[in-house]
Amino acid sequence: MDCAALGRAMKDATTGSAPGRHTLPEARAMQATLAAVNEDIEKRQEPSIPPELRAPLAAALVDYAQDTYEILAGVNGEYTRRADSGPWQDGETVRMSAHPDDFTNVVRAVSEDPSAYADVRAAHVRTCATHLAAVPSQATGAAYTGPARSCAVGLGHYDGIGDDIPESQAAAWRSGVLQRLKATVDSPPPYEVNRAQHIAGSWQQAVIEQVDSERTRFLKDDSSRIVGIWAGARGDGIDSKQVNDLELTVVGDANSSAVEAEKSLRCTRHPTECG
Repeated sequence: MDCAALGRAMKDATTGSAPGRHTLPEARAMQATLAAVNEDIEKRQEPSIPPELRAPLAAALVDYAQDTYEILAGVNGEYTRRADSGPWQDGETVRMSAHPDDFTNVVRAVSEDPSAYADVRAAHVRTCATHLAAVPSQATGAAYTGPARSCAVGLGHYDGIGDDIPESQAAAWRSGVLQRLKATVDSPPPYEVNRAQHIAGSWQQAVIEQVDSERTRFLKDDSSRIVGIWAGARGDGIDSKQVNDLELTVVGDANSSAVEAEKSLRCTRHPTECG
């Protein structure tokens, strides 16, 4: 089987007819795919895969965005304690876990294709938007800040992966990411019509209008950008202390997880240095 056929087979085995809904065999296939790709990456000590595998594997990752959101956030005990076990049935949903470092390796491999990176990052933001949209209007404490912080932790991993692109390729790669986001953007509906689509759509619109592919902080303002969009739509007051404090907190969360992702990739390449 050539790489193109393998890529199609991987996507067909891991995804079904309903986006984001999976059977136990599909989820098992996805978990096995992640494990196999990561094992190959670790053997070669380089997070890369053949070009023909990048787009289909990215499409599969997009379909599992709810799971990957939880894997990266690291606060859902169901995911953290099941990272070494198989998928599980949760009501009408099937869930699948993996180690964050393994996931980082695989996403870095598919991200050689800037369109693939744009797609998996946008899928993460859509999942963030779904969680933010569900926050009650009178929420306080962790109920208010938790979804934004979990979102930022995931975005930081994607930031670290983006920073790993070699500088000689970075400008063209960043331009490709923006081109893909521009090609896939839709006009966001009003917040009152669809909260999640408004948040995610407004993020994507802001990115293609405001982010320069030459900037060294490429997309790294996303965590605070999304908080601003969400808080403004809710009427929380974007200049209020509550919102400003949360924006500062999520920036710190994203920066910390970016460092974790960079360390994970460094250890993949130089395992003897990491013990």
